[in-house]
Formats: sequence, structure tokens, C-alpha cells
Amino acid sequence: MRVLLTGLPIRSHLVPALVPMANALRRAGHEVAIATGGAMRAELERLGVPVLVLPEVLAPEEIQPETIGMPQEQLRGWCPELSGPISVPLFHEGMTATFTANLLDVAEPWRPDVIVRETNEYGGFLAAEILGAELAVLDIAPLIVRLVPDLVKRLNVVRAKFGLPAIASLAPAYGRIVAGLLPESWYPQGSRTSRHRCYRLPDQSGDPLDASIAELPADAPLVLMSLGSNVRTLLSAESRLLTIAAEALGRLPIRAVVALGHDPAAWTGPRPANVCFVPYVQQQLLLGACDVFLTHAGFSGIREALSRGVPMTALPLFADQPANAARVEELGAGIQVDTAGLTPDKLASALSQVMDKPSCRLAARGLQRQILALPSLDRFAADLEGLR
Repeated sequence: MRVLLTGLPIRSHLVPALVPMANALRRAGHEVAIATGGAMRAELERLGVPVLVLPEVLAPEEIQPETIGMPQEQLRGWCPELSGPISVPLFHEGMTATFTANLLDVAEPWRPDVIVRETNEYGGFLAAEILGAELAVLDIAPLIVRLVPDLVKRLNVVRAKFGLPAIASLAPAYGRIVAGLLPESWYPQGSRTSRHRCYRLPDQSGDPLDASIAELPADAPLVLMSLGSNVRTLLSAESRLLTIAAEALGRLPIRAVVALGHDPAAWTGPRPANVCFVPYVQQQLLLGACDVFLTHAGFSGIREALSRGVPMTALPLFADQPANAARVEELGAGIQVDTAGLTPDKLASALSQVMDKPSCRLAARGLQRQILALPSLDRFAADLEGLR
């Protein structure tokens, strides 16, 4: 089969899930490509995945906020420790129409038998219908759909531009298979469909752990802090969020690794003796050696932590992160912390609670066992073959 995977040009949407799915499909003998914006082309090709570039599909850092109804002043002034999570557009009719048009331009000559879209990308849904291809979904954001108001109505606006009939519900957008990446217990009641099947992503630990981290003294619990790849582009220059976090970690009898997302030499905040600042970290590799994960509650990070049985302290910042953080707490695998009004004492207290409560570790380990019982993506490849 010829399988076309579609995703927004955001690293966390493509590399952790779409790339291993592409690899599984190629192992099964299928021809596979990923269709996305040009910003991700080099990295995807470096990982060995063919790319169909959608020239007008922009990455978040390439988008002018005003074009999606987000005033520049709102971003420049965002200090989550004061105002809490920021509201960002989770669906945009114009961008979806652009993605669909660009996708049709490259997909029509490529002639896919199946299109697999990631949850946040809807151009694949429309293109599959127009081209007569089967449709499946890779569910990288299980809790996000309910956060988009009037999604069916807004999708119908885009559908009309391409001469497609209106839909009465989201059911057609899910296609024949929805590939979940966490066990059924992650999904709140009523959020799974009959099309859902759950799979286990492969370990992608990659290169050996950085020596500076490997050589940290083994004299205290280890906490990993990572707030994701997008936070630096959104935070106001005046935000004290990272400073507060560094101070909180410095007050605890722990060792901590903080992934800043930039050269630590440029970090002007506090440098507690028990905290190791790094530009980036091999997150999947290190999580297995951690006692607590301090996270922004992005879905990929949560999945990676639960895959290794690591409890979390969650600081949700935008998009589906508050919903993800709430779900982690509901399942007992960690604690969510409101960023509004955050202080070093509040964050240190939340971290201590997760470290000191055996129930958080036990819940995370229970979910880890459920993940280990899921079939691999090789099964997804076989299930997809059953659609033809």
C-alpha cells in the first residue's frame, strides 16, 4: 500500500509518533511518506523518512500571531506565574484550508491508498475524502478535541470551500482506525470511539546518556524538568517561571536536571548547586532513571513518563496541557500545579508530595504495565492492511 501520513510541522507532533509509525509501515513493505510543512523537512529526512513538503504550511515560529487572531501584545506579556495558562487557537479554518489545498497538490500525483492524519491535523481528513483514500488517525492528543468549540461547524466551513457536503458529527473525521498511544484507562469515559485501538510506541532512547548527567552523584532522588520545545517562543522576557522552578528545585534534597532549550551559559537565573542545567536532554533515556518528572504536561512527555513508570508534577501552560495534567492527577500518577500565583514554595511542596507519596509511583507503575501489554506499531501496520 501507499500510506501518506499527515501532521502539523511541529517536532512533538511528528518525531515521537509519526516517524516510528512510518518505520513500522515500511518494515511491513509499504511505501510511506510524511506530508507536512517545510520547517520539518531536514529533520525528517535525517531520520530517513521521505517528505512531501507543503510549501504554504507554516510552523508555529513562522506564523504571525495576528493572522490567527492572537494579538502580539498577548504573547509579549505572557507570564504564566501571574496569569496562568495561555489560550492558543486549537483550530483555524484558514490554516486548515491551506493545508488541505497544499496536500491535494502533492497527494494527487502520489496516489495514496490510505491517509493517516495526526489528531490536530484535519487536511488529511478532507483530502482522503476527495481522493477516495481510506482514512485513519494517529491519536497524539486524545483530550484536545473537546476543547475546540463548534468544531463540526467550523470544519463544515472548510469542507464547503472544497465542495464537500456538511457533516453532522466528527465521526467521519476519525476514519476506520484511531490509533491510541496509551492504554484504554487513559481515556475518560465517553472519549473513546469504537474505532479506537491502542498500540505501544517503540523505545527511541537513541544515543548514550550525556556524561555530565551520568556522573551526577547518586546521593538523592533525581528530578528531570522539561517544559517542552515551544515554551521559549511563547514566554514573555519578563516571566519568572523558570527562575521560580530553579529556586524550588534548589530548596529540595534532590538532584535535578533542567532542560533549558538553549545554551546554559546564557541562563541568568539562579544556579543551585544541586541543579544541572543543560540545553537539551535525551528525555526518553533519562526518564527511566528519574524519580519525578516536572513537566508542562504535553502528551508525548506524559506518555514517555508513564512508559517508564515515572510520576509527575505537572505545570500546564497551553493547549491540551491543563486537560492532560488533570488526567494525570485523576489517575493518581502525579499532581497538577496551577501556574497562576506560582511560588518556589508552592512548587517545592508539590514536588515533595509526589516524591513522598508512594501512591503516585505505584499508579505510574500500574499504567506502565498496561502500556507494556499493548501491541506494537507492527500490529497497526497489519490492522491497516485489513482496511483494503
